[in-house]
Amino acid sequence: MTNNSQQRRHYLIAYRFQLRFALQVLLLLIFTSMVIGWTVYYSVWNASEGQLQRLLGEERIDQADALRFRETIRTEIGEKVLLRLFLLIFIAFVFTVFATHRMVGPIRHMEKNLKACLRGEPSKPIRLRKTDEFQDLAKLINEALLENQGSGVTGQGSG
Repeated sequence: MTNNSQQRRHYLIAYRFQLRFALQVLLLLIFTSMVIGWTVYYSVWNASEGQLQRLLGEERIDQADALRFRETIRTEIGEKVLLRLFLLIFIAFVFTVFATHRMVGPIRHMEKNLKACLRGEPSKPIRLRKTDEFQDLAKLINEALLENQGSGVTGQGSG
């Protein structure tokens, strides 16, 4: 029982797979965020510049005023977007580690049981947590191991 509770605390089981998968998700999230951020920034800038044109009448916006206005928008939007982006990246990373743990854990457990079976050790049923993936595969492997164990016992008895 202690062994199972210790294994559950180690969420990075297959470091390379889990970190590679997390990196792929994070890169997708960063790329998407950059595209959305760029689109929002320029949309806001164009709309704001148009509003300023109307407020000032037909006067052209002074270059210095335009630069100050653009810097204000960049600061306001940029800080808020970056803070939220970093928060989302952290949440995505944690989510990815937990999601891959529910995949990698059962696969490792099944590999361990199958290797033990190949070494001739008595097979133990594969038991997965309710939240783990590959429940159907574990059930199928359990059935195959039981059938194999049954045929192995009768084969030893008749020889």
